[in-house]
Amino acid sequence: MIRVAKLFDTFVACGSVLLLAVTLVAAGFAAVAVPDWATVALSRAFSGCDQPHTPFTANELTAMAVAGKHYTFDSNNAEELSSAVAAANASAEADGRANKMGEHSEARSLPTDAISHLDDVYRVVSVAKPLLFVVAIICIAGLAHVAVRINRRALGRVLTAGGAAVLVVFAMLGAWATVDFNGLFSIFHSLFFQAGTWTFSYDSLLITMYPTAFWMGMAAIWLVVTCAASILCILTGRMLSKQAGTAQCKTAC
Repeated sequence: MIRVAKLFDTFVACGSVLLLAVTLVAAGFAAVAVPDWATVALSRAFSGCDQPHTPFTANELTAMAVAGKHYTFDSNNAEELSSAVAAANASAEADGRANKMGEHSEARSLPTDAISHLDDVYRVVSVAKPLLFVVAIICIAGLAHVAVRINRRALGRVLTAGGAAVLVVFAMLGAWATVDFNGLFSIFHSLFFQAGTWTFSYDSLLITMYPTAFWMGMAAIWLVVTCAASILCILTGRMLSKQAGTAQCKTAC
């Protein structure tokens, strides 16, 4: 019976390392997917940067980018998105920056294929959000089990291992992104979407709103948040292990 209990404790500890790693990655994802600040900041910095002849101002592109973020990651409210695009076009036409004839061009609207891709992203995110939340809850339960049923030193080892594993993987991904961001971006998309459904014309409104530099910024924020959380776990883990070792030494003495 004692042997079974020890095997179960080992299983929970090892599982907690994996769950912690996933939760740390999810923390970075949440930082860019839940609040609007990242989208606003990066859109103001990069939207339209590759399209000097776009009829839209920086504020109009930012408003459409935020509406697109809401459509894709939050409410999937088509009316909000279409209203933002319509308002930007109306403003551009009123100022003489664009004419009525080109309103439905790919450079000034989101055609069916663009909306279809945003819907594909929404479906993936709709599955990922609750799944990652459940993983985080189970992770917390696992860490609590390790702390209570095993000891604080074991908890420290789990925290250290989980944080270190994420840092190693993200270091490799960061190096890959530095050398070939477009390649990494393509591989990432191919995991979730069919080929040909996520590529668009260089001058399309979707690409103007979200150019490569925008996504590089998103990846950087994700990387920084996840790595910061991982380092915090490692430092906390080392502290707990050290404290447990010191306490055990005093008891032995």
